[in-house]
Amino acid sequence: MSLEQSVDVPRVRSRGEGRPAWSLVLSRELFELWVGGKAIVLVIIYSILLGVTAFVTSNNSELELIPPKELVFMTLSTAIAIGLFIGLVTGADSISGERERGTLEALLLTPTSRRQIVLGKFLAAVSPWPLALALAYPYLALFSQGGQAWARALLWGAFVGSLLTLAFAGLGMLVSIWSDSNKTSMVVALVIYIAFYIPTQWAGAAQTGVTGRLFKRVNPMEAGNHFLEKVLVNNRTLAEFWLWLAAPAVFLVLTLGVLFVYAAPRIRVEAWTGDKRA
Repeated sequence: MSLEQSVDVPRVRSRGEGRPAWSLVLSRELFELWVGGKAIVLVIIYSILLGVTAFVTSNNSELELIPPKELVFMTLSTAIAIGLFIGLVTGADSISGERERGTLEALLLTPTSRRQIVLGKFLAAVSPWPLALALAYPYLALFSQGGQAWARALLWGAFVGSLLTLAFAGLGMLVSIWSDSNKTSMVVALVIYIAFYIPTQWAGAAQTGVTGRLFKRVNPMEAGNHFLEKVLVNNRTLAEFWLWLAAPAVFLVLTLGVLFVYAAPRIRVEAWTGDKRA
């Protein structure tokens, strides 16, 4: 479905009267994601995975006496990891999906800038994240066992999770812009996710030494997890560990900078690399 088929084209403006073009693109994308069912399927899968993880964690806690704060952190970490993956794959589908369906040309011919098209699609790609965080709340409240750990977890989880989800959704869109098919963009997005995620599961011994600590600080997922663990589990202060937020923040700025400053204005009907058509 092209933009002309889903919105009133004469009202699309990058400047001037009428609704901003990005909001029209956003409306169209939200309709396709939520009414079309793609986002709902992802959220259902997320809910099942989060529920299974919480169930297994709860059973283990009875045997190993894991403290409530640790349970809250583990659940929140899982919610963020799955939530940002949803943003990544949704972003990876945004442009290559249009290209594969043959609707990208009509979209690019609408009287608006490519940046506004990308902005609308980007905002739609991150729309599942607030719901994902909300769905994690019952588990956080349950594992806090009447304490207030869930409140701090929601606060810091929303902040760190938003940094990571925005960054990975933008990264997914970059992959989508440079991919000639949806299959390619999805495979690349999955490889990227695995490359970032697997190091967060390494044993503590593998993260010691200068190289291990440096990699831990540079990997935005691992840095975010470390910050949350220290603040939520060990009751450390923001003043002590705010530098661990540098990697997620820098990753976000770099990703969105490349996306909106360099890649967005250069979107083409065919996939491209640099300034050459693929």
